Amino acid sequence: METLTRDEYFPNSDSVVSILARSPQTYFPEHVHEFDELVIVRSGSGMNYINGRPAPICRGSVFYTRANQTHFLDHLDNLYLTNVLILPSRFKHVSHETIAKLLAQNAGVDSDPYVIGGSTLKRVESLLNRISDESEHAVEYSDLMTELLLGQLMIELWRGQPEKNSSQEEKDARLTKLLRHLNSHFEEEIDWDLLAARFEIPLRTLSRKVTDVTGMSPNSYLLRIRLCRAMRMLKETDKSITEIAFACGFNDSNYFSSRFHREMGMTPLKYRRNADSVTPPENQLQSRL
Repeated sequence: METLTRDEYFPNSDSVVSILARSPQTYFPEHVHEFDELVIVRSGSGMNYINGRPAPICRGSVFYTRANQTHFLDHLDNLYLTNVLILPSRFKHVSHETIAKLLAQNAGVDSDPYVIGGSTLKRVESLLNRISDESEHAVEYSDLMTELLLGQLMIELWRGQPEKNSSQEEKDARLTKLLRHLNSHFEEEIDWDLLAARFEIPLRTLSRKVTDVTGMSPNSYLLRIRLCRAMRMLKETDKSITEIAFACGFNDSNYFSSRFHREMGMTPLKYRRNADSVTPPENQLQSRL
């Protein structure tokens, strides 16, 4: 497995950050870094693996990979994202312990990505452009400005989580709250009419907005969440295929096995047997960083 080094991705020995836009992603296998990585998805969809644990990602997804964690992306569908490579130990003006804490707050629950709304994403993209300019065109106090902007970026991302939204962004937050609800309640029977009413989004609007953000219909996105959870359980537990199917929201183990094979290119049983090798077959697209 390849290790991506500091020397390869940071312009000099004093650099604290490197901004890399992927438009779109290109092939690269599972790897580890010598640095921390904060990733913001600008558009498209895919599946993110950290230490072999899969999770769906889409526009507005934020996830954090610590140094020395294994990482790759799979099932890419026109995925555009920005990688923020960070070395907290090099911070001189802002406490690196503070930066490390802010990074950890952006890791999500159990390393799952979370989704920020469109208004937050616009502010984040503006900050990323400023950080990139400061780090690439160093002038007096650029190092201080870069560190302060990074701190602002991470606070913006933290505030952008659905439960942190202000009343002015409540309408924008409804969809992100719904997506987080799906990630937390995937095992339940989903009634889209009831969810539309609960999150105060007209049903037709809900379907269109979910498709706009995730690149998938609501049912397809829910299926991806369930399959990601099933993959984790196949790898991390000794539960039977039937038990996993029901635990992940499938009412029929045969249907689960059929959909798993269609989406993953192998049966659940074969995936379990190959669980120690989490990298997908070479013909499936992955992405560097």
